[in-house]
Amino acid sequence: METDEYRLNNIVRGIITSLFTLFVFGLVFFSNVTYVSAKTFSEKSAKDYTLSLQEKEGIKEQITGAEISLKYDSTVPESISYDENLLNERINKLQCFDTSKVIQSQNAKLVYENNSFVIYKEIYGNSINRNALYENIVKAIKNRETEINLEELRSYEEPKFVTTSPEIVSAKETLNRYISAKITYNFAGQTRTLDGLAIKDWIIIGEDYEVSLYEPLVRKYVDSLADAYTSLLGTSIKVSGGYDGNNHSWIIDREAETSALIENIKNGQTIEKHPIYVQTSAASYFSNVGGTFVEIDMTKQHLWYYKDGYLVVEGDVVTGNASVGHSTPAGVYRLYYKQKDTVLRGEDYAAPVSFWMPFNGNIGLHDANWRSDFGGEIYKTDGSHGCVNAPYYVAKAVYNNINSGVAVICYNS
Repeated sequence: METDEYRLNNIVRGIITSLFTLFVFGLVFFSNVTYVSAKTFSEKSAKDYTLSLQEKEGIKEQITGAEISLKYDSTVPESISYDENLLNERINKLQCFDTSKVIQSQNAKLVYENNSFVIYKEIYGNSINRNALYENIVKAIKNRETEINLEELRSYEEPKFVTTSPEIVSAKETLNRYISAKITYNFAGQTRTLDGLAIKDWIIIGEDYEVSLYEPLVRKYVDSLADAYTSLLGTSIKVSGGYDGNNHSWIIDREAETSALIENIKNGQTIEKHPIYVQTSAASYFSNVGGTFVEIDMTKQHLWYYKDGYLVVEGDVVTGNASVGHSTPAGVYRLYYKQKDTVLRGEDYAAPVSFWMPFNGNIGLHDANWRSDFGGEIYKTDGSHGCVNAPYYVAKAVYNNINSGVAVICYNS
């Protein structure tokens, strides 16, 4: 039994020794084969590597491994090296950087045509975003890719704003609101209208499509109104006996009106308005009265009646007696009605008149045949009970040309 056991052990030892010898031999053999094959593959791949660049319009260019000293290190997993300077030089020589062939991308733009602003479509050019291209090429080389599509990888410069960009869509809405404004100024019956044809030239569109109005041009327009209106007062419309350069009642507040006009435009309003006047003397009374009105300057004791912007009649008057508290109240009123041949009655008087035109309670305009003189300072001690006494010819002219609702402006200058 010992002999058999001894023989069995020898056999086992022999088998183990043989297996170990084969294992060691195989390990060395196959290890050498793998190293050589990897090294040969790396050198060959780096030498023959080509990256194809698919550009717009079917253009193709290539960058080879040899051009950039590309190397693969088989001893370090995923290790790739190349000469960055050579890569940059090669990229700079690509045809896609030929300035004679480059078309720049353009943002969508807003254009005024046919009385409105429209959006013109953006342009996608072939101008390269060099940083993006460089990063895409490096990534492809590291991943051992053989082809990349520059457009798919967004290597081209792209428009910042396109037709659907919220900024440009909002700007279009704002612009068309601005030019939809229609502001008609009423200057004592004569009008001047501002609309989109002029407003469009006052608009500024910023780089990021911010919309604003160029205030100096708006102010210039208001200045032109003020200057023209001053001239107007000296011609067909004569306010307060004729404009002499010192009549502040009708001077436009240029700064305030510029601000107001800007807001009118921004809101796209269609309105008829009077400009904002400097708030001196009777300025505030001349808002919203139109071109037909009776003007009574109680300081000058004078009346003017305008119809559709033209002077119908003027003359001296006598207003309420200031010494006993019967002064005619200043303000803007509307004519209630008109009546011929009536008797005006009070606690201590009954006065027959040919033309009666009440506008403020029991206060009105009428003829006064009991007076021989009008104007001056009569009103201070011998004025009326509050009415406006006028010569017969003045009262008749007003009566024959006036209707109920016409403004009656009483003020102290």
